[in-house]
Amino acid sequence: MWETVGMIKKDEIVIAQGHSGTFKVMRLSADGRTADIQSFSLSKQKLLGPVMTKIPCSTLSIFKEDASQAAARIVREATRD
Repeated sequence: MWETVGMIKKDEIVIAQGHSGTFKVMRLSADGRTADIQSFSLSKQKLLGPVMTKIPCSTLSIFKEDASQAAARIVREATRD
């Protein structure tokens, strides 16, 4: 479901080690070592909560979801709302 890649980029959807949920990368430091991220709802395609700053990029992984995982998530979230 996730994979670690060399460089995280602005606007990518990621997961953060030690935190639950998905996040959107808002900004990267000039040296690329830290990022500011914000919680992101996949189903609503919406940013949530405050920005978390100076998160080490080494703790971030790009979020990957295949079609069956997406379908299960959509059903789960639709029945929860």
